[in-house]
Amino acid sequence: MYRLRDCFLVVIALTQLCSLAKSAMGKPQAEIGSILKLFPGYHVMTLTERDTDTRTFLSRHYRESNSSVVRADFNGDGILDYALMLKYGKSPTAKFVVLFCSGDSTCRKVYELDVTGYSDSVYLKPVGSRASQTDAIDTKDSPAPVKLRSTGIEVTYFGKAKVVYYWNKKHRKIEAVQTED
Repeated sequence: MYRLRDCFLVVIALTQLCSLAKSAMGKPQAEIGSILKLFPGYHVMTLTERDTDTRTFLSRHYRESNSSVVRADFNGDGILDYALMLKYGKSPTAKFVVLFCSGDSTCRKVYELDVTGYSDSVYLKPVGSRASQTDAIDTKDSPAPVKLRSTGIEVTYFGKAKVVYYWNKKHRKIEAVQTED
């Protein structure tokens, strides 16, 4: 008798979890729609807007996610933020933007980078823990690896370079470290 009741309670709990997951999955798409209002004429870059090699790589390795959107807590405040690759209409104009969001789902832009010259080969992914500058950059004093206090955003220029953007809490700004050539 108790076993049947326990199974019934587990089924109810799983049903509620699935319902919560579905509603949470719909929310980011709605937020992206409101975020795009901050960038009139822009849209989230699609797979078809990449060059052939990048498109092939992304379709093999990013089947379950969008390589133009990263949603994570970039500034360590416990609230999910956004990093997006945006393209202006059918023009070649493109940009990488980072937005910090508040508890009421409003977001504000904290970083923007023009990636127009590389838009057909650029994509995003979240990174954590550490980022080290590439040895190929000729610097007299090689900087120590950066310990990321929250999630960073790796911007990959397919076959060219990788740069990690992260929130520097002390300087209160997004900073970058090139990790590969």
